[in-house]
Amino acid sequence: MGFNSSRGHVKTSGIPKWLVALVDISLVNLGLYFAFVFVTGDLQGFQLEPLFLLLPLLSLATVLLFNNLGLYSRQLSGMMPVVRSLLTGVIGLAVFSALFAFWTRAFIFQQGVFLAAPVIQLVLLIGWRFLYWRLERWIHGQKKLLVIGSHDEVEQALEKLMCLPRGVFEVIKVIGPDKVDEFSEWLPGADAVMIAGSLELEQKNRVIRESFDQSREVLIVPDLYEIILTRAMITQVHDTPVVECQDMQATFSQLFIKRVFDLAMAAVMAVPALPLMLLLSILIKSTSPGPVIFSQERVGFRNRIFTLYKLRTMIDHAEDQSGPVFSTEEDDRVTPVGRFLRATRLDELPQIYNVLRGDLSIVGPRPERPYFVQLFQEEMPEYNLRHLVKPGITGLAQVAGHYATNTRDKLRYDLYYVSDYSLLMDFRIVLLTIPTLINREAARGLNKEALGRLTWPKS
Repeated sequence: MGFNSSRGHVKTSGIPKWLVALVDISLVNLGLYFAFVFVTGDLQGFQLEPLFLLLPLLSLATVLLFNNLGLYSRQLSGMMPVVRSLLTGVIGLAVFSALFAFWTRAFIFQQGVFLAAPVIQLVLLIGWRFLYWRLERWIHGQKKLLVIGSHDEVEQALEKLMCLPRGVFEVIKVIGPDKVDEFSEWLPGADAVMIAGSLELEQKNRVIRESFDQSREVLIVPDLYEIILTRAMITQVHDTPVVECQDMQATFSQLFIKRVFDLAMAAVMAVPALPLMLLLSILIKSTSPGPVIFSQERVGFRNRIFTLYKLRTMIDHAEDQSGPVFSTEEDDRVTPVGRFLRATRLDELPQIYNVLRGDLSIVGPRPERPYFVQLFQEEMPEYNLRHLVKPGITGLAQVAGHYATNTRDKLRYDLYYVSDYSLLMDFRIVLLTIPTLINREAARGLNKEALGRLTWPKS
């Protein structure tokens, strides 16, 4: 759903998602057909029967895989995240097709098809998705955005808006909490309203009510307690409706299923990880003095302290002088090999052992050091709620944010994960981790350069 100011604030739904999925399915199947023709020169009779069996299954796998990779969600971040997800998707479909051929003993002499098909499918899908992205941008147009919040909160919001492709939003006015009365004057000229931070309850109600009255879109950066309420249920006490806030702790059955999932994933990951870690260990040892494995105390499930293992990416004794500090993008303590390991997340491989021991899950909030946990809890008392589940190797904050995403935003993602946990969510996060691994921006340290480029609209 969106607005286009040139159309008098009329809501435009854009291209239906079912149509997008239908085109995706058609191009995936067409890419497989082209691959057969390219490799074999023709579709011979003995190949048609297994092909007809594969295409419906491939169509279903396309929708399920692409949906879990977020390819049918609203896209505001440009084409590169879409390309990374498409790359992950076509690789997954290639593996699925190869397994199907192996199980059915079909295409036994056509291995080249499974190499050519992903390339052709990726080219077709990227071309279609670029066209779709441009059409969506044309349909919705540039939205004139009215931003409400305190200076620090709005500054963080504007920094994120600057990362979006040019032409998505135009900020026409920034209003502080003490000047919400000016909101009504600026609303007619806006397409959307962003509540970037904490407002008094009555102020927030007024902004939302007036925005809806004039059919304006409302974007809200939620308070932490509002994320906790996502698991709440509407019930009643006699004839009064009340919101029932349920316990955020996972049930025994959820914990059991999650543990089985963790052990299965860790066992599969350990097979390629062991020889790779041996090779990386030799590389680390030959280029930098010190141990190969770096260990550190972290806070885990229900505040239990455990030892986390990683491949060393910094010089030995890196914090002897500075004490506990976060790494920055230009951190000279990181070794050349360490930069590669961080960019590819290969430094996390030893944590498979932590999963097998039960310290970590495959998916969960990233564990933090006791020193920082204490600091964060003093600033944000809700921080302790992220320890109601086991920490993980990957998590929602890691696939949705970057290394440099601020702690409060990461906590928003973590609390959403805790409050709405399911095995399906774990599966989706594992899938989304794959395109994240090829996103260098996600692994970079803190960078304040963008903040200095901010230009504030004139009052």
